[in-house]
Amino acid sequence: MKILAVRLQNLNSLRGEWTIDFRLPPFDSASLFAIVGPTGAGKTTILDAICLALYHQTPRLKTSPTSNELMSRHSSECLAEVEFEVAGQGYRAFWSQRRARGQAEGNLQAAKVELARLDGTILAEKTNEKLKLITELTGLDFGRFTKSMLLAQGSFAAFLNADANERAELLEELTGTDIYGRISMQVFSDAREHKNALELLQAKASATELLSAEQQQALTAELATVKVQLSKQQHAVNKQRQLLQWRQQITAAEQALAQSRQEAAELNTEFTRQQPKLARLKSHQPASKLAPLYQALQQAKRRRQDLRANQQQLQQNLASGFTEQATLLWQGRQCLLAEQQRAEQQQHKLSQQQQQLQQQQSRLAATLQQQTAAHVAIQQQLAQLVQGGDETTLRQQQQQQREHLYQLQQAQRLLAQQQKWQQQLAELQQQLSNKQLQLAPLAEQLTMLRSRFKSLSEQISDKKQLLAQQQLIMQLSEHRAHLRPEQPCPLCGSTEHPAVSEYQQLDDTAIVKQLVGKEAELTKVQSEGEAARTRQAELNSAIAHLNQQVLGQQTELNELQSQLQPLLQGVVEPSNDADLTQTLNKHCDQLQQQLTATEQQLSQLEQQQQQLQQLTTEQQQTERQQTEITHQLALLAQQQHSLTEQHVARASELSQWQQQWQALQQAEPEITSEHRDLADLKNRLQQLLQQLQQLEGQQQALQRQVEQAEAEQQAAMQQWQQALAASDFSDEATFLAALLSDTELSELSALQQQLQQAEVAANRLLTDRQQRFDELAGQQLSSESEAQLQQQLQQLEQQVQQFTEQQGRLQHQLNSDQQRRLNQQSLLAEIARAEQQLAVWQRLNSLIGSKEGDKYRRFAQGLTLQQLVVLANRQLQLLHNRYQLARHPSAELELQVLDTWQADATRDTKTLSGGESFLVSLALALALSDLVSSKTSIDSLFLDEGFGTLDADTLESALAVLDQLNASGKMIGIISHVEALKQRVPVQIRLEKQQGLGFSQIRISQ
Repeated sequence: MKILAVRLQNLNSLRGEWTIDFRLPPFDSASLFAIVGPTGAGKTTILDAICLALYHQTPRLKTSPTSNELMSRHSSECLAEVEFEVAGQGYRAFWSQRRARGQAEGNLQAAKVELARLDGTILAEKTNEKLKLITELTGLDFGRFTKSMLLAQGSFAAFLNADANERAELLEELTGTDIYGRISMQVFSDAREHKNALELLQAKASATELLSAEQQQALTAELATVKVQLSKQQHAVNKQRQLLQWRQQITAAEQALAQSRQEAAELNTEFTRQQPKLARLKSHQPASKLAPLYQALQQAKRRRQDLRANQQQLQQNLASGFTEQATLLWQGRQCLLAEQQRAEQQQHKLSQQQQQLQQQQSRLAATLQQQTAAHVAIQQQLAQLVQGGDETTLRQQQQQQREHLYQLQQAQRLLAQQQKWQQQLAELQQQLSNKQLQLAPLAEQLTMLRSRFKSLSEQISDKKQLLAQQQLIMQLSEHRAHLRPEQPCPLCGSTEHPAVSEYQQLDDTAIVKQLVGKEAELTKVQSEGEAARTRQAELNSAIAHLNQQVLGQQTELNELQSQLQPLLQGVVEPSNDADLTQTLNKHCDQLQQQLTATEQQLSQLEQQQQQLQQLTTEQQQTERQQTEITHQLALLAQQQHSLTEQHVARASELSQWQQQWQALQQAEPEITSEHRDLADLKNRLQQLLQQLQQLEGQQQALQRQVEQAEAEQQAAMQQWQQALAASDFSDEATFLAALLSDTELSELSALQQQLQQAEVAANRLLTDRQQRFDELAGQQLSSESEAQLQQQLQQLEQQVQQFTEQQGRLQHQLNSDQQRRLNQQSLLAEIARAEQQLAVWQRLNSLIGSKEGDKYRRFAQGLTLQQLVVLANRQLQLLHNRYQLARHPSAELELQVLDTWQADATRDTKTLSGGESFLVSLALALALSDLVSSKTSIDSLFLDEGFGTLDADTLESALAVLDQLNASGKMIGIISHVEALKQRVPVQIRLEKQQGLGFSQIRISQ
């Protein structure tokens, strides 16, 4: 058997439809592949799909008409399909199941199955026919398939760690050798029957005493009296058992009620103990609303501090530049004498510049006057727009409207979800009620069937006994035919034969027909009882499952209601959910309109503020320009006065310098280097002035940023203080203490939810148990204790036992007398024949017979185990040549390990390490696969087991063995998390989880 392709849809985490064709690349060139992926991604689901398509069940779960745990969540249908090949013929096995109306919440419909050839010929469309045909075609039922082709998780070591009986059962299940056990039991049973028959014949022959007619009448009358007394006593025992059962139920209900009360008290104590933590969770909610304002204030403070630091650094740079400027001016003072003419020209330029600055100052004054008038006008507009309110009030109003709208939207969502869950709960309760109504008549039917079964069993027993007696009497017909009147009987010597004519009229045909009819009726009643019990078990399972769903749905509804109530505070609650929905929609629309109006008002306010801020900035810039021009004019006046004084001084010194200059020129013609030094000083001074101008520009920009940051900090501080004053917190420290971290918030929320769920469950359980106790206590069947009722029951049962023994003794006396009256001559011949037959059966029983079938079965299983050990040792020679398996010399079905590295020392299999045990188990699993495949070719092998216990060398050996199996033509799939194995096997079916969705997807890589 070889798996060709697998197709599945909506199974476990593999949502959607997926197809894996092993006839296509890369599987057509490399039959060894690995199925890898994280835990829970759906690796084993691929193997489940194979089992589901073939056998309608998996090693982990079974499907039924009322339960399907394999279907993906929120799906309405699922399927599994496998194409496989047996003896060169291709087949397709299909299984699917869907829910009613294509809805994920609909009831499960009956599964659809199909078995067909790949050419389209349909072979079976019914479940039983398909399963039977699958077993006939492949030679594998579900148990053999999962132990030969698909080795599921945990099944590797099942055979190695099993005891002798379990190992025998596994061998029978795998190889189908249970026939030997049945033969052994049949031989034992036949030998025992022959022996019993011989002993019975001998007892009949040895009986010589007969009862008189008076003794027979007395025994018969006494037997009838005993039967009447026995019937009355049995009725009293049944009634006493009902009383004792009622008392035991009351005791159990009382204990359960006390336990529930204790659990409820413990839960209340836990609530009290956890109250401080829950109080912190409660105080965190108002604090979380203030957190954004507090964070904005802290950010404004940090930005202002950073700008202040930058401003101080810039001032230090300016001071350093001014110092260097003074130094350069002092150095250039010595060279100014040669620049007198340039100074005069500069004085003239300064006069012109002064005139230009005065003109600019006039223009700036006019501009400033216009800006001031515009600034006043906008302020008036802004005051009219606010109309007695301020921006903070509007923003608080906007925040409150947004929060209220969010709460109402949350309430709408929760209300819609509540209505949906209430509908689901009603459907579940209706299903539960239907199941319970179906269960009640089943109990009555089972009671009636049990009574009928008991009655039929007693009738069949009586018929068999009567038939045996008649057959025994009819066996003497030949001897009765030779009896003649007044002639002595060869056995007893009597000359009178009064019962000959009566015995000749005996005919067992009617009794045989009646017996066959009763047995057929008994079989029918038994079948009906099994069907009713199966249906009852299915209904009980479905009811339990529905009860769990109802309980979970009710718990979720209670939690949803607790979340919904705080959101509806301030909203008028109408009489039903429809009115409440309309009211919520109306409030949401009104709030949305109010919020839109507030946002428009804030937008207009912000636009006016931006215009006002822009005009203020322009006005400030104009004022600064006017101040700078005034300052420049003053500086120019000072410079002009200084230049005039310098001009007078330099004029007096000029003649002296000219004389000295001429002298210096005559003494040293190259003295003109002083002019070069002056040019360098000027260049350096010019560069320094440019740097100082840049620094001053930066200082002005930074000053504006500082002022803006201070304004932002002041606004954030004002908003924070107003919000803090309007809250329940007295100061900032109290607010900070109320805030919780994300971890604390998650833990406390989970704690609150856990306590609430526990309280609901405890109250519900306490109510149920109180109701159960009240119902039992209200019956008041007896006032006696359980011990008294038990003692009375024992006394009644002892009396029943005495009457039963007396009845059996009397019946036995009558039956024995009847048997002793049979003709002894025919018994002697029959005893001889029985002794010959018994000798043969006893010889056969000594060889292979046993009561439980163990002797012959163990012999056959021992041969099977020996063959299995040979096959497993071949695999071990490749996997790990240190160990070999062997049968235990004193226990035929026990295994032991030979350590070839320690002179073939024997070891118990339980002493192997984890890795060694895995290798030995793998060898046994492969051997079992070969053993089972003696009649069926196994060309596909799937190993769903971890390789994490193996070291690198051993893992390499194991993979080498799997490569050899691959080379022999087998297709081998391995599921594992070991990285070395992932790297060793290039062809991989990778299952990748989709982030946050709970589903996976399949990728085939090479």
